[in-house]
Amino acid sequence: METSWFSLLTSRRSRPPVKDLLSLLRPKCKEIITEEELRKLLAKNRKLRVKLGVDPTGAELHLGHAMSLMLLNIFERAGHEVHFIMGDFTAQIGDPAGQAARRRELSRAEVKQNMRTYKAQISTLINLKKAKVNQNSKWLGSMKLESFLKVAGALSLGAVAQREDFRARIKSGSGVSLREASYSALMGIDSIETKADIEVGGIDQLLNFMQTRDIMSAFGHSPEVVLATPILEGTAGDGRKMSKSFNNYIALSASADEQFGLVMSIPDKLILSYFISFGDIYENEIEKLDREIAQAPFALKKELGLLITSIFHNEKEAKCALENFERRFSKKEYTSKDETNVWVRLPKGALDALCDAYGGELSKSKIRTLLGQGGVRRLDAGDETTLGADDKIKDGDLVKVGKRGLLRFKKK
Repeated sequence: METSWFSLLTSRRSRPPVKDLLSLLRPKCKEIITEEELRKLLAKNRKLRVKLGVDPTGAELHLGHAMSLMLLNIFERAGHEVHFIMGDFTAQIGDPAGQAARRRELSRAEVKQNMRTYKAQISTLINLKKAKVNQNSKWLGSMKLESFLKVAGALSLGAVAQREDFRARIKSGSGVSLREASYSALMGIDSIETKADIEVGGIDQLLNFMQTRDIMSAFGHSPEVVLATPILEGTAGDGRKMSKSFNNYIALSASADEQFGLVMSIPDKLILSYFISFGDIYENEIEKLDREIAQAPFALKKELGLLITSIFHNEKEAKCALENFERRFSKKEYTSKDETNVWVRLPKGALDALCDAYGGELSKSKIRTLLGQGGVRRLDAGDETTLGADDKIKDGDLVKVGKRGLLRFKKK
């Protein structure tokens, strides 16, 4: 391997050069609206107001959410003013972008519960002492109907009706509520309140961003520049986006060992996109990185694991996670710290024993698939024996279950 990318990218976690900022931002974006406007803003040599809004519709953030946070992190390191908006008001409506049906409306209590750990989860990427962190209920919750209607009047019903996701729902008969149709108006109000120069977010928000720009123009503001990130593919590499629903995600709050192990589980085809999303990769370096990945994918995946784990933990923990991974999976050395004790009725066939051990966390069909693929092994004095569904599990057996870990079975 020609370059230690982990060392290189770690050394760049300081203020990026102003002249190279666009070359750093562009690879992380699916679309910039507009690049010419962004160039003009950066050339003004003033502190820009950069906004990211996140609706707390769930309690746990993952790497898919962190892509926009990485852009925010770059702007913060470059000396600009970060505005992180927790959409506690808009979360009760639910962003309709890309939804095939109406979202379930959340109560204030549910939103409040989801928000409790948000600051802790984003603090590894955003300096909360410097950033402006607000809940949009601060202004939306007290807004008068007359004021809202003026904002809503800046949106064309025809434009809203032309949204592809809305048209698909109307055609299917599921319909679109007026609450959902007003979501982009609320985003526009957020941008006016923060006087945003730039907004970052996922490409799935693009239509909302475009309507926000229209609203800002209608109220005499320069329309914000939009930096839209691509959708991060989940760890399975099957084309589906990273999502808790698909169980293909890496949580920001996961342990260092878990984060590193999950990064090592991704298919080789995702290594480059993950590097670009979470490292300070300049445009002129992508070809070289891609070439090195093709030459030594396993080594580069370890570097990627170190990079991502160090971002959400620290370098020491990341390197410890690498050592633990190599000890368990390369050298096949295990300690009692790697084991999880489970108490079930024994002896019992492997299928039934594992179903009891996971208690519904892992479905019977998935366990059966793992067994059929040879993904369940009994460890005995360093030797591994592949288990079938009917092979007996006995008291004291140590069983390795795919990449999920080690179970020490104890007789109940």
